[in-house]
Amino acid sequence: MSSTSKPVALITGANRGIGFELARTLARDHNFQVIIGSRSDSSGLEAFSKLRAEGLFSVTGVTLDVSSDDSIVHAAKSVEQNFGRLDLLINNAGIMLPDSQDSPIATKRKAFQSTFNTNVTGAAVVTETFIPLLSKSTLPRILFLGSTLGSITGRLDENYIWDSMDSISYRCSKAALSMLAAQYARRYGEKGWKVNIVCPGYVKTGMVNFMGTITTEEAMPHLVKMCTLGENGESGTFSDAEGTVLW
Repeated sequence: MSSTSKPVALITGANRGIGFELARTLARDHNFQVIIGSRSDSSGLEAFSKLRAEGLFSVTGVTLDVSSDDSIVHAAKSVEQNFGRLDLLINNAGIMLPDSQDSPIATKRKAFQSTFNTNVTGAAVVTETFIPLLSKSTLPRILFLGSTLGSITGRLDENYIWDSMDSISYRCSKAALSMLAAQYARRYGEKGWKVNIVCPGYVKTGMVNFMGTITTEEAMPHLVKMCTLGENGESGTFSDAEGTVLW
């Protein structure tokens, strides 16, 4: 088992997009030992190699497919063997599938099943599996990457900026993810854990065909803030770069 005084962070879906940039930022600028969770060995190796080429030697990788219980359990055993604990879990992995009002019923069912399996069930199983390792940290932190599209308050507001965006299965999955985050915040908040959900913004990533309004680098300041909360930091919050997001 490796011994490190650095806080140990695991990021799911970190081989690209927001997760990849967050891995880079935490390792480079905030003295974290970062574990890149990726769905396949090949994509993880590619991401790992890129960061190592930048001189970021406090980065490692683990294969972690959030839709596979075996993969999740194996990843947890690897983290335990290598580091003995986990200080920060970032549930970043997520998908958004085509799903409009006019989609066929079969398409809708598949979109809901696949989206919830990754965005909600995957995050829940990952979190439960890593709770024992988080319990060994002196300041456990769990961050869920949510979305303002999952705000029920926003969805009911006809003047909401995202009112015209359909994506019903994605919206519903992110609303459910907020409840999942709230569940863990309620369970562990009184023990001093920092459990929050954050919307990174409309970021230019492959998931939205790079049609966002900000870059992954521009999304980092608020995400990093929520990853590096101290003992007096907040828990049980839903926020974005502008402040509080209504649930």
